[in-house]
Amino acid sequence: MATALRILCVHGVGQHPPGGAWQQAWEAAIHEACRQVDAERTLDIQYCHYDDIFAQHKVGLGDTLEALARLLANGITAPFRRARGDDSRLRHTAGMVVKWVESPAFRKQTRDRLVERIEAVKPHVVLGHSLGSLVCYDTFTHEESRATASGRYFVSLGSQIGNPFVRGEYQAGRLSAIEKARFWYHLYNRFDSVFTARVSIAADNFRQVDTHFDIPGNADHAAEEYLRHPQAVSTFWYDVLNDETARITRALREQRPVSARVATPRKRALLIGINDYPDPDQRLAGCVNDVFLMSAMLQEQGFDAGDIRVVLDERATADGIRERVDWLLDGVRSGDQRILYYSGHGAQLPTYGLGDRVDRMDETLVPYDFDWTEDTALTDDWLFERYVQLPYDVDFSILLDCCHSGGMAKGGPARMRGLNPPDDIRHRALKWDAAREMWVPRELEVAERKQLAVDQDTMPLGDMSGRLGYALPVRTLPLGEARQLRKALGHKGPYMPLLVYACQEGEFAYEYEHGAIQHGAFTYALVKNWRRMLRGGAGDRRRLKVSDLVKYTSQELRELEYDQTAALAGPEIRLSRWM
Repeated sequence: MATALRILCVHGVGQHPPGGAWQQAWEAAIHEACRQVDAERTLDIQYCHYDDIFAQHKVGLGDTLEALARLLANGITAPFRRARGDDSRLRHTAGMVVKWVESPAFRKQTRDRLVERIEAVKPHVVLGHSLGSLVCYDTFTHEESRATASGRYFVSLGSQIGNPFVRGEYQAGRLSAIEKARFWYHLYNRFDSVFTARVSIAADNFRQVDTHFDIPGNADHAAEEYLRHPQAVSTFWYDVLNDETARITRALREQRPVSARVATPRKRALLIGINDYPDPDQRLAGCVNDVFLMSAMLQEQGFDAGDIRVVLDERATADGIRERVDWLLDGVRSGDQRILYYSGHGAQLPTYGLGDRVDRMDETLVPYDFDWTEDTALTDDWLFERYVQLPYDVDFSILLDCCHSGGMAKGGPARMRGLNPPDDIRHRALKWDAAREMWVPRELEVAERKQLAVDQDTMPLGDMSGRLGYALPVRTLPLGEARQLRKALGHKGPYMPLLVYACQEGEFAYEYEHGAIQHGAFTYALVKNWRRMLRGGAGDRRRLKVSDLVKYTSQELRELEYDQTAALAGPEIRLSRWM
């Protein structure tokens, strides 16, 4: 007869009295889920209570407003704006999460309580909901208590672990795997408005499980709905009750890592080109040609044609591009190479923060269906979650033949690859200077803070507070403080791809007529010099530098009298290597 499955439940913020209705709801959901897998299995469900610890850390109205400002200032504005139900609960959760993140003493109290309960209960499974999931993660990764994860399943649900503020302030921009856990399942619901986020970690004992459900009010955050979700039943409950993960893990140790057995190619590329925008005045001529030119270049460099995906014109919608970027970065392993290339319009999007105030300016790519809303904008708020946890030795490059300098100024030359915003969008980033009797740019709060979080030598920020590829949402600490915390945590901070831009901030990206054929001036010059350098170096990439490629490309653009200078950003070690 199988032993009883011991489950330890760790609750989040709010009133969670022992024996209360919340426990009955959790237990009903757990029993309902387990009956679908093994109706005969005995369950021993225990709890870790810490409302008394929360009570020692009061959160006032001022604390909650400041907490919301800090959570939302890092780019995560959508969750709170779409929140439904009791906003006071959201504010209290925000205040408590921020206080927990910023207080080592608070974290130690909750960590000690959980260690005590784990030693007493000896659970097979630990379920952490909301702030309870942060307490579990902190316990399972802290040097003094990480052994408590050994051999146990950990399930995070309704969790703020991946929230950019939490990740930035508490983990200096990068989450670590829970190495000693038997397995970690992260249940994610995109409709949960309580500051939750996706988590992606390259570890054989980690999996995110999409458990999406949309219920009016605050029920999208309810632990019981996560626990009884069909995807939860078919993944972690099935594995736990059948001990499947243990069997798989043993097989992997005897054979090879699961990533090595999944047939994802070592090289992949996604190439995007948009000429035929719906508005005739916005149409371009060289973007599709650019895509074919880049595809030829990559195939010359060893990319298989089947591992290069292309999306053009009306198929390059916001959702279409997002879906293909997920394909591009799916199953990435150490040493893999990935290239994201875009040829089309770029733009700047003034973005609302707390209190519906515009406090930041985001770079955005302009998909076919772009309408100047966040839903159709392709900014780093969306992209960073896909790359920020990549292994450091992955070679991910983003090449952008567009510009974001349409900005807040009107006008500009024809065949310029950047959109000027409509006047109502322009107005968001302007203010009236009565003394000058002129409209002038506003100073945006987030941009000023982000200047302190990056190395301007390798990551020039300019006036932007949201640059593609910079992972700025998780760069919340001043650079010196972040470096100290990263050293203590044993990592190098968020992964950053190599970024190659068609022009500097404040410049425009132009199109070039090659006889009767049109290209982006940057793309044509880049590929031409790429081939020239490889011929000159006899194909020996050890002698070539991407910084030289960008330098020669810029030189050729100037010689052709294009007023644009290619730009480069990325980790310092990456700038001195080849593509």
